[in-house]
This record gives sequence, C-alpha cells and structure tokens, in this order.
Amino acid sequence: MPPAARAAQTFRILCLITPTYLKVERKSVKIVWEQSVYGGTAPIVCVLCGQAARPIRTGTNQLLIGVIYDRHGTVGGEVCHNCIALGSEGIRSMLVNRIATMRTKLSELEAIAQGELQLPSIEQEFYIHRHTGA
Repeated sequence: MPPAARAAQTFRILCLITPTYLKVERKSVKIVWEQSVYGGTAPIVCVLCGQAARPIRTGTNQLLIGVIYDRHGTVGGEVCHNCIALGSEGIRSMLVNRIATMRTKLSELEAIAQGELQLPSIEQEFYIHRHTGA
C-alpha cells in the first residue's frame, strides 16, 4: 500500500475511533497593543498599509504599538493606529485594494525583468555629474 493511501486509511480509522480528532480550533489573526520595544518614538512601518507611523503615547507615558499575530501566534509585524482604527472590515477592504495595487506593480516589475535593460553610458553619467553637481 502506498504511503499516502496508508496515511489516509490511518486518518479514517482515527476518526472512527476518536470522533473528537476532527475538532479543529480555528484561530484567527489578531492585533494587540504592546509596549514598544524600540527606543523613544522611532517610526515603524505598518505591515498592512506600508506607511510609517510612530508609537502611541498613553496617559501613563507608555509607548504602545499594534502588533499583528498570525493564526499560529507568530508575530507578523507592527500595525499603525490608523489601520487599527479602520476595524476588521475596513482593514479587510483596504487589504483587498492594496493587494490589487501590488499585483499590478508586480506585473510591471516582471515585464521590466524580462526585457533587456539599457543603462546610460559612462559618458552620459559623467555629463550629468558635471552639469548638475549630482
């Protein structure tokens, strides 16, 4: 018996023996406020919107940042106050739009990568530097 078939058969037997085996706890992605681990008000980049943001200062002078955790409890990055303020549906809607924009940009970059790139000549580079001070 092939290993895949053996695994499927074992799974079916386990399901018959222990019906609770199929009980799967569906965890969700969560965002929580945590004390900033960065010194001062160093900016963070929000993993949802891509914008730079600073930690929020509380009334007790603590600096807090939003931290996103995936379904497995792994940190996914920092989240800005503006994104958190959008709420679940607002974040979902914003992400749908951002993903569409990123896919378009990805297609453009793939097209550039497939073509031949022509760069300025060394003479053109020297000319630019001499006449612009760049």
